[in-house]
Amino acid sequence: MVARTRKTVSKPAAKPSARKAHTLRNAANSGDRRRLLVAMRNLIADKLDEGKVSPRDLAALTKRLADLSNDIDAIDKAAAVNDPVAVALDVEDETFDDEPEH
Repeated sequence: MVARTRKTVSKPAAKPSARKAHTLRNAANSGDRRRLLVAMRNLIADKLDEGKVSPRDLAALTKRLADLSNDIDAIDKAAAVNDPVAVALDVEDETFDDEPEH
């Protein structure tokens, strides 16, 4: 009796950099500034997570990541100006006095 071995054929995995570049390109072509900033932020975060960033570039990319996050937050806040829930969440809390007034 002859033992048979099963050969599996798998598709080669798509290059992650090609997929990310495609996403970044779509974001750039969309004309949506927030979408582009999010795509750039995600790309930088992925590169930092991979650990393949040279020490020379680490500080600059980390700063850029923080700047992109701030820009995205500013866009989100500007969009939420007319949203009553967002306005309510942005109101500072008053101090609580647990003693009843006389």
